[in-house]
Amino acid sequence: MRVLLTEMRRGEAKWAAALMGAIGVYYFTAESPAQSDWIGWWTQTSLRVQLYSVIVMGPVTSAAAAWGAGRAFRHRTRVWADTAARGGWAQALLLWLAVWLWALLAYGVLVAVAFSRTAEVSDVSEPAWTPLLLGAGMLGLETAAGVAIGSALPSRVVAPFAGILWYALFVFVAFVPDTPPAKLFPAIDEFWSSEFEPNTARMLIAFAWCLALGLLLTALPALRRRASLAPRPVALGALVVAAVVAGGALVAFRTPTPDSYWAVRKAQPAQPLCATSGRTKVCLWPEDRHLLPGARAAVKTVDERLGTLEGLNRAFYASGLKRPAGPVAELSLMTPAETEADLTDALFAAALPQPESADCEPHPLKQTGGFPDTFLFEAVIRDRAGAPGEYYGEKFGRVLARVTGAPAAKRDAWIETAAGDIRACRPVPEPPR
Repeated sequence: MRVLLTEMRRGEAKWAAALMGAIGVYYFTAESPAQSDWIGWWTQTSLRVQLYSVIVMGPVTSAAAAWGAGRAFRHRTRVWADTAARGGWAQALLLWLAVWLWALLAYGVLVAVAFSRTAEVSDVSEPAWTPLLLGAGMLGLETAAGVAIGSALPSRVVAPFAGILWYALFVFVAFVPDTPPAKLFPAIDEFWSSEFEPNTARMLIAFAWCLALGLLLTALPALRRRASLAPRPVALGALVVAAVVAGGALVAFRTPTPDSYWAVRKAQPAQPLCATSGRTKVCLWPEDRHLLPGARAAVKTVDERLGTLEGLNRAFYASGLKRPAGPVAELSLMTPAETEADLTDALFAAALPQPESADCEPHPLKQTGGFPDTFLFEAVIRDRAGAPGEYYGEKFGRVLARVTGAPAAKRDAWIETAAGDIRACRPVPEPPR
């Protein structure tokens, strides 16, 4: 323990960890909840922290480890180290552990900061720990690779390239996400709404793979130099078997398209959280109960403005929730800090009917300048509800005015007929004159 603390105290990793920790604290505190897609969702928060640790912290930590591993060569003390009572693998493990612990200390600070931001928005205290464990495992693997590179090429110039190589690998993985490297070197940059949760078994296997491969990489310097007290074949063999089995399992796993490789769909809740006003209803996942007050107000607004109109969707279920039969719409929540105005606008958009056939082609409306007739229908609904809509030009506006300026009964009859036509993939009726 004393030797480990000494290595941590004299090594360069503490400065790399301090720098990455400071940048990370700024990164996780600068974003506002209204502009964030992670503040408020615990799983998404965990994914964001592990992504920062793997993509940003990991390469810098790897470079610091490579620099530390080349210290004995630069100071010309490698011969003394090879004849020490502690074997070459043990020395590499000591350096690896010293660097990794500094990185984990900064990682823990970032986890606390990010989770505190999410706790300000959501009162559902259910952090997802497996993505964080996977991030820690990848940090260990990146550190071990730095130790191996720094020992093999102990140059001041080579050390930074240990980090650059990791950046290059992650760029490659980002462009070919379905290849084995994407599974073996995970940096999960995905958006998971409340319907998904981490695939615990898969992430634990990935953590075991990272740890086994990392330990093997720290043995390479001693094997290469044939240092005294060489690594024991039994220990190396066990690590090789563990790495091959875990890596092979990750490559062999398949997942249903288009679901994420690292996520599974949650079981349906016994009772979703629902808000009802008149004929309008919205249901959310229990994890999104912090959105319920805004949802209640949004449902009331939508119900009042749509009134007795027929043909529109009046029941809304968050993505992933089982929907009953009938005119029920999916409500996609893209941020855990949706405001009442955002929810109201989302409900108006989801209220619009959709063609029942997936092969339905749009029907251009000549009077509007060739825009699809569904554009006119949405504009009419938004005008009637007093909600903001898009501007498509004067020609489109004149046709819109023909519908919105018609008597209320005639206008609503056109809306209800058009809603049925859209569902049946027919052109909407001629706008009233």
